[in-house]
Amino acid sequence: MKISRLILSVLILFFANHCFSASIHKDLQTEVIKFLDIYKSEIAEKGYRSEYKIGKIDPRLGLKTCSSAIKLSFNRKPMEQSKLTILAQCTDIKPWKLYLNIQYDIYDRVVTAAETIPRGAIITNSMLDKKDQIINEGRHNGFSSTNKVIGMIAKRTIRNSMVISASQLKAPSLIKRGDSVIITAANSAISVSMNGTALMDGMLGQQISIRNAQSKRTIKGQVTDRGHVLVAL
Repeated sequence: MKISRLILSVLILFFANHCFSASIHKDLQTEVIKFLDIYKSEIAEKGYRSEYKIGKIDPRLGLKTCSSAIKLSFNRKPMEQSKLTILAQCTDIKPWKLYLNIQYDIYDRVVTAAETIPRGAIITNSMLDKKDQIINEGRHNGFSSTNKVIGMIAKRTIRNSMVISASQLKAPSLIKRGDSVIITAANSAISVSMNGTALMDGMLGQQISIRNAQSKRTIKGQVTDRGHVLVAL
């Protein structure tokens, strides 16, 4: 009889602790969901869609009730990485902390090829489309705006529906070798313009060699626009 009572007491204590622990785990999960939903709303205001999945909390963990608010924080910003951990901390007299695995995917509309774009083609708006892509993974290197792609030249063939990346593009030459150009020599106090001839092709921002039409000197300048080169004094 005494053994039966002892067993019954142990079982009651076991199930009470189990239910108590399960309740704490449920409360913690609720707090984590609230924390993630707040972040989800913040990035939604910036135009991003996101989805998350919370890893399982081990039911064998004997977490104590936390009378103060549980503190939650990311180990890294979700914009930087999709596989994250959240640190949950209780700062009571008997403190505890727990790390939770989180899969947090952030999506944006990225520029893709609406058709196969051949190598050497100048890209136009009709060649482009957009689709959703996870942007907080290491392999993401696409464009969110078509403005940065239109007018660029395909360095190699870009297949239909492929996400367009910077490594597939090159800027067009604004100046061709032999072109007549306007050379502007300037500093903060003075600016002088003169005619010249380009001695090489040049893209926006590139340093090229030009010949001054009057002095016949060869100088270097930066391409600033089609047919325009800037020489810093």
